[in-house]
Amino acid sequence: MNLCGRIMLGVRRHGLSDPQRAGILARAIVAVVDHHYPDGRPSLLVLEPLLTEQLAMLEAALMERRMRKALGHETVSAPPLPVKEEQESQSTPAVSEERTLRKRTLKGKGYTVVAKSMDEKLREGRQPVQELLQKDCVDLGLLDRKQAERMVRSMLGKRPEDAEQEIVEQLRQILQEQVKGIIRQLKGGPWAKPQAQEEIRQDIAHARSVKSVLLLARQVIKERRAWEEKHGKGGLFGGLLGGRRRGLR
Repeated sequence: MNLCGRIMLGVRRHGLSDPQRAGILARAIVAVVDHHYPDGRPSLLVLEPLLTEQLAMLEAALMERRMRKALGHETVSAPPLPVKEEQESQSTPAVSEERTLRKRTLKGKGYTVVAKSMDEKLREGRQPVQELLQKDCVDLGLLDRKQAERMVRSMLGKRPEDAEQEIVEQLRQILQEQVKGIIRQLKGGPWAKPQAQEEIRQDIAHARSVKSVLLLARQVIKERRAWEEKHGKGGLFGGLLGGRRRGLR
């Protein structure tokens, strides 16, 4: 099997049956391979880790898209520009030139731009995930504050992507346990059928980012509430597990 055939097989295994879309994604992955190996493509055996990584990223993106579609957030409009940025974008060439000259003058007077250290860059890279842990995960009931703080501390000194994967693994386990709890409490609830339980289990197992786990958690809450309203169970369980026990809200 050649490279394109291997990629097309992997792409179609991820549920893309449209030949045109599958071809576009396959060409994109080929471009990544050529970028990594500008002097020539090695054997498929050597390329397999890179292909697996790219296909895993594709799977995560597709899953997140499905979750957003299920939640009604398929299209997201771009946020409006802040007033200051909007005004700057409408500046005349003369004003832009004046600002450029002023910046050069400041530089000529001895002002220097301080480059960020690697620690600062890593710290900034970890901040988005840390904010999700301390705000979204706590608000949803996926974590309590102590758990969130402990996870934030565990990220210190690590690369953002490595730290997030460790966090995601823990969040997947927590969400799985909470879903099992709601199934027990509601005697099946929205996932009474074994097939539905397996599907939600697989979705959670394939989450590759904190955002993906949160999307799944929100979907669980939405389906639970819809089931409770349909069966007149609204308010019966406080949170996911009921009573004072922590759970999705």
